[in-house]
Amino acid sequence: MKKPNQNRDRAYLLSGLIMVLALGLAAWAIMSKHENGSWLQTAFEHKMKKAGLLNTIRSNILMSVEEEKSSVMADTDEASTAFAEQSARSSATVEQARRDLLPLIEETKASAELESFQNFSACWERLQQLDREILSLAVQNTNLKALRLSFAPAGAALEKMESALNRLMEADASSPNSLEITRKSSMALINALKIRTLQAPHIAETSDLEMDRIEAVMKRYDGLVNGAFDALHGLVGDSDRPFLDAAAASYEDFRKINAQVIALSRQNSNVRSFAISLGQKRKLTAQCLDSLTVLEKVVQESMEFKATR
Repeated sequence: MKKPNQNRDRAYLLSGLIMVLALGLAAWAIMSKHENGSWLQTAFEHKMKKAGLLNTIRSNILMSVEEEKSSVMADTDEASTAFAEQSARSSATVEQARRDLLPLIEETKASAELESFQNFSACWERLQQLDREILSLAVQNTNLKALRLSFAPAGAALEKMESALNRLMEADASSPNSLEITRKSSMALINALKIRTLQAPHIAETSDLEMDRIEAVMKRYDGLVNGAFDALHGLVGDSDRPFLDAAAASYEDFRKINAQVIALSRQNSNVRSFAISLGQKRKLTAQCLDSLTVLEKVVQESMEFKATR
């Protein structure tokens, strides 16, 4: 038969073992809870950082697109340049956010995230290259400059030419050659005006072949104007020759302006930037936003999966 003291000692020993085991389990639970909480906190912070950077990327892409279009559509060099600079700043913000996002994605070590990030980055690089081309063209404003020359200086030169020819016809109204002088003067003015009417189609044209055709027609009209002036030199008397000289000088001014119009129009910076903006840029922007949406979805799904493991 066991003694009472032996039974009591065994009970104490068993109680001590149970207490040690309970304390060990409690300590493990506390440590486990603390470590899991730290991981969740870090995961949450990463998720918020990624979400913030992705939102920055999306919003600034959209801002850059709008500012680029404003630069293309601006009607002054100053406005076009200002919008181009704003667009460039928005693009720089996108690029910085993209670079800040990379180490966070690399730290996650999720292949799907990295692949989606690389797909977006490749598209974004192509979009940046296209933006640089568009904005470089937009700020030149060669078509707008050509149009302004056509409207103001070219029109003023032809008005001076018309005024001088009218005075010539009035001065020679009683001359035996008055009818022929009137006919040749009208021929010179009409063909000069025809050249001016072709400036606008030339400025708006995108095809080099069509511009070649327009310039060939202009050259033919120019030949008719010069032919009319040559004829007038043989019909006008010395007393009225200053009127003819003034008309010829005004037409020469017009010819120089027309040459500038053609040169600027040939560069086609506004037409080309507008065409690229509405064509290639629109499609590529949509592709980049789609790839960004995929990246956002993959990041979200990755964080949700980790939080529930």
